[in-house]
Amino acid sequence: MATALEYSSEQLNYYRICYVVTDVLTEGLRIIFKQEWDNRYRRTWGEWKDQPNNGLDFWNGESSRSRSRNTRLLTAMKNGDTAEWDCTMLFYAILYSDCIHGLNSTVKSHVDDLRKLRNEDFAHMPRGHLSEKDFQTVIFKVKNAFVALGLPTQKIQDVQNQTSFPTEELTNILKTLLERSKELLEKEEQRQVLEQQLLTSVSPFCVLPLKPTHDVTGRDSEVSKISQQLRALRYANNDALSTLYISGNPGSGKSQLARLVAKRFYDEVKENPYTTSFVMTLNAENSETLLESYVVFARHCKCPEYAVTNTLNSTDLFADEKVRSLKTLIGARISYYTSWLLVVDNVSNVSQIHGHLPDAGDEQWVRGQLLITTQDAVSIPLTNSAIQHVSVSKGMHPDDARSLLTLLSGVNDGEMEDEVVQALDYQPLSLASASLYVRQVRQSKVSVNFGWGDYLEKLVGGRQNTTETILTETNPSYKQSMTTAITLAVEKAMTTDRVVNHLFTFLALCSPQPIPQDVAVNYIMEMDEEFSDKEWIASRINRCSLLLSEEEGDSVYIRVHGVVRFVLDSLKTNYAKDLFIKAVVGAVASFAKVDDFDTFIIGSKVVPHLRKLILKDKYLFPVQELSQFSRMGVIPLQDYLNDLPILGEMCLDHCEYEAAMNYFEVAMEIKHSSKKYCESALDILLKQLGPEHVDVAKSYNNLGIVYSGQGDFQQAKEYYARALDVYVKQHGPEHVNVATSYDNLGTVYRNLGDFQQARDSHARALNIRLKQLRPEHVDVAASYNNLGTVYRNLGDFQQAQDYYARALDIRLKQLGPEHVDVAASYNNMGTVYRNLGDFQQTQDYYARALGIRLKQLGPKHADVAASYNNLGIVYSDLGDFQQAKDNYARALDIRLKQLGPEHVDVATSYNNLGIVYSDLGDFQQAQDNYARALDIYVKKLGPEHVDVAASYNNLGIVYRNLGDFQQAQDSHTRALDIRLKQFGPEHVDAAASYNNLGIVYSDLGNFQEAQDYYAHALDIYVKQLGPEHVHVATSYNNLGTVYRNLGDFQQAQDSHARALDIRLKQLGPEHVDVATSCNNLGTVYRNLGDFQQAKDNHARAMDILLKQLGPDHLEVGKIYKNVGDAHNAQGHDGEAKRNYDRALAIYVRSLGPEHVDVRIIQNKLAQLLQ
Repeated sequence: MATALEYSSEQLNYYRICYVVTDVLTEGLRIIFKQEWDNRYRRTWGEWKDQPNNGLDFWNGESSRSRSRNTRLLTAMKNGDTAEWDCTMLFYAILYSDCIHGLNSTVKSHVDDLRKLRNEDFAHMPRGHLSEKDFQTVIFKVKNAFVALGLPTQKIQDVQNQTSFPTEELTNILKTLLERSKELLEKEEQRQVLEQQLLTSVSPFCVLPLKPTHDVTGRDSEVSKISQQLRALRYANNDALSTLYISGNPGSGKSQLARLVAKRFYDEVKENPYTTSFVMTLNAENSETLLESYVVFARHCKCPEYAVTNTLNSTDLFADEKVRSLKTLIGARISYYTSWLLVVDNVSNVSQIHGHLPDAGDEQWVRGQLLITTQDAVSIPLTNSAIQHVSVSKGMHPDDARSLLTLLSGVNDGEMEDEVVQALDYQPLSLASASLYVRQVRQSKVSVNFGWGDYLEKLVGGRQNTTETILTETNPSYKQSMTTAITLAVEKAMTTDRVVNHLFTFLALCSPQPIPQDVAVNYIMEMDEEFSDKEWIASRINRCSLLLSEEEGDSVYIRVHGVVRFVLDSLKTNYAKDLFIKAVVGAVASFAKVDDFDTFIIGSKVVPHLRKLILKDKYLFPVQELSQFSRMGVIPLQDYLNDLPILGEMCLDHCEYEAAMNYFEVAMEIKHSSKKYCESALDILLKQLGPEHVDVAKSYNNLGIVYSGQGDFQQAKEYYARALDVYVKQHGPEHVNVATSYDNLGTVYRNLGDFQQARDSHARALNIRLKQLRPEHVDVAASYNNLGTVYRNLGDFQQAQDYYARALDIRLKQLGPEHVDVAASYNNMGTVYRNLGDFQQTQDYYARALGIRLKQLGPKHADVAASYNNLGIVYSDLGDFQQAKDNYARALDIRLKQLGPEHVDVATSYNNLGIVYSDLGDFQQAQDNYARALDIYVKKLGPEHVDVAASYNNLGIVYRNLGDFQQAQDSHTRALDIRLKQFGPEHVDAAASYNNLGIVYSDLGNFQEAQDYYAHALDIYVKQLGPEHVHVATSYNNLGTVYRNLGDFQQAQDSHARALDIRLKQLGPEHVDVATSCNNLGTVYRNLGDFQQAKDNHARAMDILLKQLGPDHLEVGKIYKNVGDAHNAQGHDGEAKRNYDRALAIYVRSLGPEHVDVRIIQNKLAQLLQ
């Protein structure tokens, strides 16, 4: 019998460990596996009960790749009985299978520790001996792992206390261990191969920014543009890391635009089966969201899960450190991708985010790009070959904006949609809020017809914020409404950036229109001495994402969105009074520095803000508080007083009369009130000098200009007279300021119809200026110009032309060919040529004036309206009544917008429209326009003003054309009464009224009464204007007509001959009034039976009119009609018909087919055919 072997304690220790590893460990692993299975699949596949269906579920849960690689294990495990599973199978099932994914880090860690103990520490022992110390260490490890895993430890404790094993058991264990050791070696080799494959295997993935729950539009043009920029960056950098920034204000759609760009990128690359690409989005709103995004990023890149979990759960690392650790893990995987796009969304601080993103010089992060969205445009690096920047602050493309409105609201209203998208500045968040609000209101049946017009009313009423709640309440992707987000952004910008703080304070005082950036820079420098570098300030302004900028020519203009303006207006009420008054004073100073800007820029880009500042924020100009702050040293009151009139004059130059008057009045009020409220140096100075200081005279003068511009000439005259009185006392009678006052008084006298006083005042101004200034000074030109106007009013057109020509010559030399004063001279030259009957020259000069004014003043200036008005007059003279009406309508439209509906210039436009409607035969429209003009004149000028008389005169003419001769007579009588009161019985305008009453009496058939009135008019004209004035010719012409009606053809011939003689001398042989006289003489000769003379005179008239007016003018038609009458009287039916036909064609074109004169010719033709 063989001697029994004796085992040492080290051998027994080894045997005991063998038992623990093969039996106890396997039993514990079965428990862990079942627990993990049941936790995942109890509700789906059911609990693990060691049945075949369990094994089949496990098999089905494994991927095809896993089945291929682990066929032997899975074939055995497919029976589902874990009692037959060895440690290798159990370790595989728990740690590496597809079924048991996302294992808890604690379980995974301790199971992996047991695996290492079995496979590495135990299986590779060189011999079957184990010291007591090593034994206890192994037992301790297993026991600790079991305790941590919640497994029973009794068997381990028993083994620990055991001292021996039966021989057969030991032999079997050793045998089993040997077999298992071989298997483990094979599995370890397989595991290492699998791990290496996992390390190098990647899959494409796409994680986009969160999509709203509502529908969105494609924004194709913007997406294409940004995608093209990304491609260009990639090619330019040879696949090295490049970056594109998308900046914009809150609600501008940065994230959704980035989402669309990223989706297009992924859709394009996935079409190529040979590439492996990804799109990943990092939410950089804060460090927590960024860390969460990086964890998702790492898992998509198949970084080792234990490394990701350990980093995430580490208590020794801060969030920023964890991000950097995960970035390093991901960096090791990036090289396995052929291309990628990393969207970094909602970056609040560009400077601070760079440390958490791939570095441009890191060679691991190649073949990819960063797409970063942010509001922090100020911190975006300057663009270069690797960095580009796109701003979306201007909002969506108009077509996309309208499509979004229609898509979300369900309302299709193209015309109103244009207004809505403009009102909301094309901002996606505002558009979505508006659309869902309208949709909800309509669906709630509270107002089923609620539309975009109703929404705009709410918007204008300042209730945008209330319309935004539906979107934020129903859409989790929008955490804040547009107004809330903008408010936070504005507050943050104003808190963290002093330049932006000053800028937004300034813009809160201005109107919504774009403003020159230079003005804003001036303001910032005015408010903060630390900022003295204009270029640096401009660069800070340009990089603010809440601001919109646009270039026009050499200038840059800035503005803010409507919602930003709403926020600025609401924040304005929170400012301290002293600080805000200081801001107003700074704004006034900065605007005053732009008076040397181009005239057009001041008118279109500055004056609207001046109007807002003085009219909307006038409560910010309190005299008492201004004086108080001046004494405290908060504001420089003297500079403020100097600047206010400058702003007033800017407004005045561009017809903003109300605003101008307010600036002047504030300056005057401060001056007059400072004695009561202040003890400043300015107050002491005013006290010493009294109310007759020259600065007071300046204010009187400015107010006179304002009242004159508003049509209140009587008030203007009083202020000009006060200014003149002060200047004469302070400077003496020959100072240039005295000349200016005389000039202004002359203008207002002329507007009041007192031409003699006007001439005297302008002559005094000219004499002073010639003495004090050089003969080619622009003020001398102004005097020549004004005298020309007075002589034109007096009917001395040749003298007027001479003065106008002198003024034009000086202005061309001193100011250049495109100055607005040159335009004024061209305008006046045109008018006097019209008086002389040279309509072609008139049209040419008016067109030149219009061209200059459009270029220098812009299309909406009141002087442009005056040019359109004058062109309308000359077109009317030329018989082109449609062109005349169009030009008058343009003038009226501008004047209504710029001057208001009750300005005297608006009345002038109505008056001229009345004239052209009368020429077109639409006497009802003519009457309506004359009545409107009369109503304005009466309100603004009083019932006895000379312009009121002119309106009555025009109404009399139209009533005559309507056949209402009694109303015509009444109107002309009223006009005469006013003119007699204002001008006296010998004034030329009184003569005009006598003349018109003569025409009415002639129409009534009272030719004797008509003759008396014509004779009265002639007598006045001869006395006032001389025997050879054109108005005298007009009177002779009218007398000739009435003599013809009385049958006294010889007297008629004599009167018409005198009229012709004067007109030939004064107007030349080609003037249209000469043609009128020839025509009338032809008619008289026809009455006398001298048909040859009649035809000769008609032919002479025809030649002139064809040359001057063209073949389609109405006056030419009248000659054809008269020639037809002459032939008709001689029985020349063919010639008569030929001329009537020509006359009819012209009448129809000029007057329309329903005009009474058209009917008359048609009747004549009908009589010829009988």
